[in-house]
Amino acid sequence: MSRTHELPISEADARVFVTVADAGSFTAAAALHAMTPSAVSKAIGRLESDLGVQLLARTTRALHLTEEGMAFHERCARAFDLLAEAAEEAGAGTRAVAGTVRVGLPPLFGTFLVAPLLPALLARHLKLRIEIVSTMRLSDIFDLGLDVAIAVGALPDSSLVARPLGYGQFVTVAAPACFKEMSRPSRPEELLEHRCIAYTRPDGREDPWNFKTSEGPLQIEPRAAVRSDDMHHLAAMAVAGLGIAHLPMFVVGEHLANGRLERLLQDFEPAPKLASLVYPASRAMPRRVRAFIDFLLSNEQQLAGVTRPEAAR
Repeated sequence: MSRTHELPISEADARVFVTVADAGSFTAAAALHAMTPSAVSKAIGRLESDLGVQLLARTTRALHLTEEGMAFHERCARAFDLLAEAAEEAGAGTRAVAGTVRVGLPPLFGTFLVAPLLPALLARHLKLRIEIVSTMRLSDIFDLGLDVAIAVGALPDSSLVARPLGYGQFVTVAAPACFKEMSRPSRPEELLEHRCIAYTRPDGREDPWNFKTSEGPLQIEPRAAVRSDDMHHLAAMAVAGLGIAHLPMFVVGEHLANGRLERLLQDFEPAPKLASLVYPASRAMPRRVRAFIDFLLSNEQQLAGVTRPEAAR
């Protein structure tokens, strides 16, 4: 009998090691594998003995992967992902798409872009489940074990694959009542004389407003009467007449259509920002994740306030 594919280690022990590395503790890994922490420790010990290297540095407070442990974990995790993907594809013709897709979204994207599309997706794949995690940090793809996320703007991390989803336009808006006693601004600089409501970043700083002029890009830091770290709040306050706001089109599109808000300074609006679906380059893609990505990227899906990449050319 051929022994070509016989492993020099226990596959079960390797799987336990991957879980320990991902979970960060023997206790958490034990619960996931229905084992005792002592059995998990013995599995790691056998694996290190078989390999002849130390994979984990243990202290009383934490576990850390050694350099050899990090390399072994990366390859093992990839191998198990590929094995799972192979099994999934082999049975693709007889099994429905099933399982949970964990998606990282900036809060506004979850509310305005993705949520309206989910009924059609779940009607197509009855056994699919979606778990949405609110985040704007790309590192959470790895830290939180997300399958896919939506990112806005440039992507500095080369370990991620990016699929263009569409371009979103920032617009300057206000309720008509704001101009009963004050004229509408005709240039971005005039915003400094108007009452505005501003978005604050996670670090507490106000987000500047970007415009495009014949002289080049222009940033304005308006006089903020009210600030918020939630654009839902800003949109509601703009409708209430508290001041001028600078927000994504998909957040205020409905208010513009029904006349509750007016679009200002349209000739000076900045270039649209690209939103992309991103996922780890090194990770195998299960059918459930591929189904989610293909659905969001398909031409039949309309994302309100977002221009498709092919339409922006």
